[in-house]
Amino acid sequence: MKASKVSWLGIVLPFVLGFCLLGTFRPLPLHAAQSTAKPAENDPATQASSDTDEQSALDDAFRSAEGNPQILIKNLEAFLTRFPQSSRRELVLRTICTYAMQANAPDVVAQYGQMLLEITPDDPKLLTLLLEALARQNDQASRTRAIDYSSRLVAIAENQRNRAAATGVSNNTPEQWAERIAAIYAQRAGFYRDSGDLDKALADYEKSYATYPTARVAEQLGDAALKKGDSARAADYYLTAFVFPDKSPDLARRQEIRRKLGSLYVAQHHSEKGLGDLVLSRYDALMPQLAERLSGDQPQNAGRHDPFEFVLERMDGTPLPLAGYRGKVMVMDFWATWCGPCRLQGKLVEQVAERFRSDPNTAFLSLNTDQDRSGVLAFLRQEGWTVPAAYAQGLEHLLSVRELPTLVIFDRQGRIVYREEGVNPESFVEELTKHLREALRESVGSRQ
Repeated sequence: MKASKVSWLGIVLPFVLGFCLLGTFRPLPLHAAQSTAKPAENDPATQASSDTDEQSALDDAFRSAEGNPQILIKNLEAFLTRFPQSSRRELVLRTICTYAMQANAPDVVAQYGQMLLEITPDDPKLLTLLLEALARQNDQASRTRAIDYSSRLVAIAENQRNRAAATGVSNNTPEQWAERIAAIYAQRAGFYRDSGDLDKALADYEKSYATYPTARVAEQLGDAALKKGDSARAADYYLTAFVFPDKSPDLARRQEIRRKLGSLYVAQHHSEKGLGDLVLSRYDALMPQLAERLSGDQPQNAGRHDPFEFVLERMDGTPLPLAGYRGKVMVMDFWATWCGPCRLQGKLVEQVAERFRSDPNTAFLSLNTDQDRSGVLAFLRQEGWTVPAAYAQGLEHLLSVRELPTLVIFDRQGRIVYREEGVNPESFVEELTKHLREALRESVGSRQ
C-alpha cells in the first residue's frame, strides 16, 4: 500500500491496460505506440523531434489531469487537435473511450467510439462498448445507431459461436455463448421498443428468451405484450417472470412483477382465486429446465454497467440501491479489513464527512471489498466510523479498483471527477475538501 499520492503513470497504466468495462479492449501504454509509427516521410531527425513532441504532450496531458477523468479527456481531445495525423491516434481514441466510460460520460464514448469504429468496423468489443454508451442516451438517433450496431453484433457473435462449435476451440461454454447472444437480442429489443416498433421488440425478446431464458426478459415480454393490448399473453409472461427461480432475486423487482401479474389476473378472473395454483404449476414446469444453470454462482449486479444501477448490501443485510444517490456529489471510499492504510483513510474521510454533514447535496459511502465478511462488523465497531457502510458487491470491479484504499468522487451528473489510490495523510483532508467543493460549484454552474 502506498502512503503518498500515486503518480500519473500509476494511474493510467492500470486503467488503460485493464479497465473492466473494456476488459479485452487492452490498449497499449501510450509510450509503446511509438513502435507502431509509420515510416517517416521526412528526415529521421525531424521524425524523432515530432515523436518527442507528441510523447511530451501526452505526458503533460496525464500529469496535468491530476486524477480527474474529465480533465484528462479534454487534454486528450486537445492532443488530437494538435496532432491530427499522429500514429498514436487509435490508441488515444481508445484511451478517451476508456476514461469516458469510467467517468460515466456516454456521449463522449459514443462520439469517439464512432471514430474508432471507422478504423475497426467489426470489432465486437468496441460494438459492445458503443451499445452500452448509446443505451444511456435518450434520443431516436442514438437508438437507430444502436439497432444497427446490435444487429452487427448478433451476426458476429453467431458466426463466432458457429466457428467455435465447428472447430471445438473456444474460451466459452455453449451456455455462455447462449447467454451472450440472448443478451444482444434483448438489448436490441429494448431499442426497438423505445423506438415504438413493438412487433420487432417482441420478436427479439422471444429470440432472447428462447436462447437463454431469464426472469427479466420474461417480464419485458409481458410489458411489450401489454403495450400491444394482449393482456392474456402479458399475464402469462408475468407469471413466468414471477416464479422464475433465481439464486439472488431483486426483491423490489419481484414485488413489481407480482403487482402486474395480480392486476391482470384480477381483471380477467375478478379475484386472485386460483392464482396460487398457477404459480406452483409454472414453477414446477420451469425448475427442471433451469436446475443445472442455477446450480452455478451468479455474481451480484451481473450485467450492470452504470454505478447508479447497482444494488449494494448494507451491513445489516438490507439492500442499498445506489439510484437513491443520483443528483448528489458522492464520495466512495473502498477499503478492506486487512488494509492498514485503509484504517487511516477511513478516519480522514470521517473528518471530511463531518465538514459536509449539513449539506444535502453531498453523500459519503464506505465500501468494503473483503471476500471473507466474517470480521467486517467487528472491524467497523472497533474503528467507530460513522460514514454509512455497505459491501461493494462488484462495484469495485466496475470502477477498476486495483489498489486499496481507493477514493472516488462522482459529480451530480454521475461522472467521476476525482480519483485517488493510496492515502497521503498530510494533505488528504484538505485535498478531498477542495475537490468536493469544486464538484459542488461545477454542478451548480452546469444547471444555470
